[in-house]
Amino acid sequence: MPVPPAELTAEYRIDGPDEAVTAALDIAGPTGLAREAGPGITALSGSREAVLGALDEVVMAALDAGAHEIDVRLVRGLTP
Repeated sequence: MPVPPAELTAEYRIDGPDEAVTAALDIAGPTGLAREAGPGITALSGSREAVLGALDEVVMAALDAGAHEIDVRLVRGLTP
């Protein structure tokens, strides 16, 4: 059975200490929305509300853990 397209996908890359990347993955992983999208890039795909809520928590965790820069790309309708 085909997978329906996600309402929203957020792809992010974190520059900073390993602790910042780990903190973000510790938040993203349990959401069930996360997948690896390339070297150093994590994608969150799902409903708009779920993706934006998870992204907010991921960004806060990464910044709290010392991230220097976080690149985010939002795409509507990208399949997971």
